Amino acid sequence: MGISTKVWFAALRGWLKIVFGFSGGRGVRLVDKTPRVPQMLGNVPGGQVNLLPVSALTQPLRVDVPMWPSSNPSVQYPESLTLFWNGDIVTKRTWVAPIPEADLIFYVSIDRLGEGNPVLTYRVVMFTGEPGDSDPLMLTIDRQAPLLPTENMLLLPPEVIAGGVTVEYLEQNGDELWATLPAYDAPQVGDCISYYWDREQGRHELVDRRVLTQADLEERELKLKYSGEMIRDRGDGPRYLHYVIEDRAGNQGAASSSRRLEVAATIPPRVLSWPELPKALGQGQNIVLETGSVREELVALIPDEAGVGSQEPVQMQWGEPGKLGAVTISDVPGTRRFLVPLEHLAAHSGKTIPLYYVASGDESTRREVRLTAFRPDAPPPQIKEAQVDTLSLRAVTTVAHVTQEAWSLISTDQRVSIKVVGRNSSGQSQQYVVVAKHTVTVEEMLAGLGGGGGHTIPKTFLLTLALNSRLTVEVTVSLDGGETWPDSASFVLQLTLVA
Repeated sequence: MGISTKVWFAALRGWLKIVFGFSGGRGVRLVDKTPRVPQMLGNVPGGQVNLLPVSALTQPLRVDVPMWPSSNPSVQYPESLTLFWNGDIVTKRTWVAPIPEADLIFYVSIDRLGEGNPVLTYRVVMFTGEPGDSDPLMLTIDRQAPLLPTENMLLLPPEVIAGGVTVEYLEQNGDELWATLPAYDAPQVGDCISYYWDREQGRHELVDRRVLTQADLEERELKLKYSGEMIRDRGDGPRYLHYVIEDRAGNQGAASSSRRLEVAATIPPRVLSWPELPKALGQGQNIVLETGSVREELVALIPDEAGVGSQEPVQMQWGEPGKLGAVTISDVPGTRRFLVPLEHLAAHSGKTIPLYYVASGDESTRREVRLTAFRPDAPPPQIKEAQVDTLSLRAVTTVAHVTQEAWSLISTDQRVSIKVVGRNSSGQSQQYVVVAKHTVTVEEMLAGLGGGGGHTIPKTFLLTLALNSRLTVEVTVSLDGGETWPDSASFVLQLTLVA
């Protein structure tokens, strides 16, 4: 029994409704229902919605339609799409075969791309005969360039207009110059202000670009910043300030009037006088410091007449940077007083080093400081098991423990060697090295050496020595990291070895 085409088609529509959700009439469910305009700008908070750049308005506007589900056009059951612009038909296409992807690209003619908020929609008619409408896409077309006020020169502080931009002005105003942008008609989020600082009129030497946000529109005034660095880089003399405003769509307003401004912001070369070292002897460039006379942090000063600004960052340099014992020092807050730590003195014993300061990258005249030869001062080393001036072998179990108190100007830049010297029964010299070229630690600077029991003399060595002979403990200190060593021991202990 045959079935008529009409009955078959009705049955098919019912089946599609169950399987794909088609509801009849205008009920086709389009998964992605909004047309797309590739050249449309992304939305920003507070900005114009779905804005088209003016560059997109010089040729037909491309519109992409997403493919709908379950498409199956044929000669007998075609599918069609109609594109609408503000409700007017732009174009209609019909397909009787599978739809190529390129067929879903449409173009809206230039004559439709006028100012305003046009709405794009489309309607699809499926092979089942059921229509489906898209969601609307409202665009924004803005062809109006920003309109500057009649008085459109940048507004500057009165003292700058009268006296120009000076070294003093920048010092007193955070090394910045701020200009106020004259209010203009209907500013929008995304407007871009390009502003210039020209050395000659018409050179258009860009300083920066500022893009307006929603927060900017809520401000009473819009300000533009010129850094002191940029002002100095572009030199002194007459300068010309102007700006251009371009909206987010790309419409550029007329250039502002140019404001002429005098600039004298270059800091003149300066000669910074040498620092003072009150503890040293001498008045000229070459001075002498009695190293052994220093018992606390060494004070260095910048004279009041040195030419350093009151708020200018300064650092004092003691010794050649990178050399042992050298140190870079920041000043005591609120002063021009610098403290050289004691541990940075002894390494320069018998040497001449530079003392100078650096202010904002400028180096002062150097002072040449000669530090007199220094010999560390401390009690002699001790053997814990010894009695006054004797060491009894009976008091030593397996080792004897050597200690040495901290000495004046001790530092971690220094190295220490400790050895024990005696004679055997044949009168020959014997020695034992307790420690060689040992680096002084921070703990030893405070507590001395050997307090933890780590420096010892084995009893086996002591047994090789003649009884009632002299036993000598020698501590030798290198003040410059082992580069040089004194000719004789720094500290000496002499004992008599007894049974």
